[in-house]
This record gives sequence, structure tokens and C-alpha cells, in this order.
Amino acid sequence: MSRSALNPAPAAAPKEAAVEARSLAEGAYAEIKRRILSNEYPGGFQILEDALCEELGMSRTPLREGLMRLQNEGLIEVLPRRGMRVLPLTADDIADIYEVISALELLAARTLASLPDNAGPVSRLQAEVIEMERALERDDLDGWAVADERFHRILADESGNPRLATAARTLLDQSQRFRIFTLRMREKPTSSTRSHRQLVQAIRRHDADGAVKCHATHRRNWEENMYGLMRRFGIRQI
Repeated sequence: MSRSALNPAPAAAPKEAAVEARSLAEGAYAEIKRRILSNEYPGGFQILEDALCEELGMSRTPLREGLMRLQNEGLIEVLPRRGMRVLPLTADDIADIYEVISALELLAARTLASLPDNAGPVSRLQAEVIEMERALERDDLDGWAVADERFHRILADESGNPRLATAARTLLDQSQRFRIFTLRMREKPTSSTRSHRQLVQAIRRHDADGAVKCHATHRRNWEENMYGLMRRFGIRQI
């Protein structure tokens, strides 16, 4: 009889097993979410649980935990015995999402501008504006989109209002699908980047009214451009 048979390897401790399970579930959640937000899994896409397990190289338990998180965030529908389906975004969905995001970001901008010491948030926002400008100089639209997404998350996260930040993050995830889908349909986002820089300048000056006015104008222009794209290309859902 072999030594390994006489002395089997000890089973993982319960705490270690739990940590590993959480890590696998987090990995499943993150990878599927990445595929959805990048439109690799477009709206209406459906996949069986077994096929997804094979793609991700994991068992059903951590996969199901990841899927439930994505369902709670409104990105997918879990289908009993049929895996998952990515929830499409209709034109009305997109309009509703942008309406709420605009309201949340206006509040965040006012809050940040009103902080006695906002040097930290301003520095982080400014860094993303610089990265957007550099990406445009390289004609790197994907790099621009990454920096733009980070900018909007920082704006919400630094507001000091955790409920606002949580709501904004969920809606930003959903809107990201549309922004990536239309990234190469619209004009080079030079004016959008300039608006971001102006917003940061207003926040740095503690000009709350100016920050709100600047961001409201940016959002209004953005939404008009997006709705124009939807009409021009006949986009009904993604």
C-alpha cells in the first residue's frame, strides 16, 4: 500500500474551504459581468448552466452564487434548469437609466463642491480627465471609455452618501452596455472630455451651483446625442 493511501492529504479546513468558495463565486460574478458589460454577452443572450460551468472551469455552487448577484443587479435572469439570460435594455430602459443617473450625479457634484476639503476627490477625478485626454490623443476609444467609466464611479463614490453610490454603481453598470455599444457610432468625445474637465474645475473652486450647471449641460447634451444615435441607427434594444 502506498504512503499516500496510508496518509491521505488532510481535507481543507472549513474556513479555508469557505474562503475558496467565496473566491470562486466572486470570480464567476466578475467574469460574467465583464462579458455582459462589454456586450460579449448581448441582451437576450442565453446559456445553459452546464455550458457556463465548462467555460469558466468551475462547479455549479459558486456559479449559482455569482448568477444570483448578477440577477439582483438587474443584469440577468436566472432560468431554472435553463441557465441564465442577459436582460435586454430597451430604449425606454436606457432613457430611465440616464434620467436617474443624471439626478444622482448632479447631487454628487453639488456635494463634492460643497465639501470644505475636497482635494482628494478632485485629484482622483482630475487623473481620469488627464487619462481621457491622453487616450483621445492616441485615438484609443476603448482607453477613453475605461477612464470615463472610472470618472463617473469616483464622482458617485466620493459623494459621502453610500446609498447614492450604490444606486449609481448599479445604474452605471447598466448604462455601460449602451455606452460601449455606441462607442464607435458617435463623434470623437472631445467635447465630453472638456465638460469633465470643467466640472472638476468647478468642484475644485467649491462652486456648487457652477458644478451643477456644468454637469447638467453635459448630461443634457449627452442624452440628446444618445437619443439621436438611437433614432439614426434604429436601436430599439441592446
